[in-house]
Amino acid sequence: MMLPLIYIVCLWLQFHATLSAVVDSTASDKDIPTNTVENLTLQDVILELSNLQERLRAIEEAQEILRSKVDNLLNDEHITTNQKRANRETHEDLRTIPNSQNILGEDCTPGTIGCPVSVRPYSVGGSCILCPAGPRGYPGPPGPPGRDGRDGRDSLAVVTSTENTGLPHQPPRPGYHGVPSNTSGSVYVRWGHNECPSHSTLIYAGSAAGAHYNAQGNGANQLCLPDDPDYNDPVAGVGASRAFLYSIEYQIDDHPTLASRSWLDVACAVCKAPSRFGQLMIPGKHGCPSAEWTLEYSGYLMAERNHVNHRRSMYICVDQEMQSVERTHGSANTRGLLDLVEGRCTTSGGGLRCGPYIDGYEITCAVCTQ
Repeated sequence: MMLPLIYIVCLWLQFHATLSAVVDSTASDKDIPTNTVENLTLQDVILELSNLQERLRAIEEAQEILRSKVDNLLNDEHITTNQKRANRETHEDLRTIPNSQNILGEDCTPGTIGCPVSVRPYSVGGSCILCPAGPRGYPGPPGPPGRDGRDGRDSLAVVTSTENTGLPHQPPRPGYHGVPSNTSGSVYVRWGHNECPSHSTLIYAGSAAGAHYNAQGNGANQLCLPDDPDYNDPVAGVGASRAFLYSIEYQIDDHPTLASRSWLDVACAVCKAPSRFGQLMIPGKHGCPSAEWTLEYSGYLMAERNHVNHRRSMYICVDQEMQSVERTHGSANTRGLLDLVEGRCTTSGGGLRCGPYIDGYEITCAVCTQ
């Protein structure tokens, strides 16, 4: 409100200065020496009166212009004040009912640029809510540098060249051999074989190992041991407080086609199926559930035999070829053992469900990946 008042005062002072100049000019023009008044003709008097009327008309026009400017300024200030008050009242109402009316136009489609919603915009605390998106602003300043990654966990690659990247040069980590390729996949053990299928990659080959067949304690699972072990500060001699690990042999002395494998150490291979991340061992099947799965190998389900002198072990799927480690024909006295697994069922309902499973039949198995 102060700015228009100051402007009005300035206009008023300017008007007075202009009026004074005109009056002074008129007065100076009228300061005619008295000795020449009687010399004026009628025509001279009429011309002088006409000049005075033009000056008076100019003064009246200047006064009217000044009055109009003052009125406009007062009206604008009044309208602005009323409009602000009306906007505040309207926005206060819209805070409580931002509902159904769409004032963005009939051609406005909700969800598009310039028409994001089906409700009309409203204001809260001077900020427009649900208003159409404005023009894109200028990019902000660069943010602070990020934290260092943890042991390479947060990064798969190190930038070793700044060509066309604009990134600072970083030396490679020790032991880094380039960007790793996408060769991840499922890892499995092929029991009873020293090679992997053609569609899988061999990680290492070795022999099966586990606990002694009748020893208490130790582990219950079978391991695929590599042929070239590493040691850390070994202590010579047999310790009393230790778990023991033995080679595992086939014990199949009553099977017409597999009896020749008895007392031979079980071969094994650790394989990786590239780009296949799911791995499944299916007992009772020699194939995979569907064409979406890849059959890695099939064979027989095997474990420690059911006997009072034998301890429990894991069930594993052994390749049907049942390959063995060369020159390992031995004795069960210092070995773990693998025997074929048979299904047991009775008509009374004990054991497995009879019908699909036949009492005394060896259980097959398959290892599949996807």
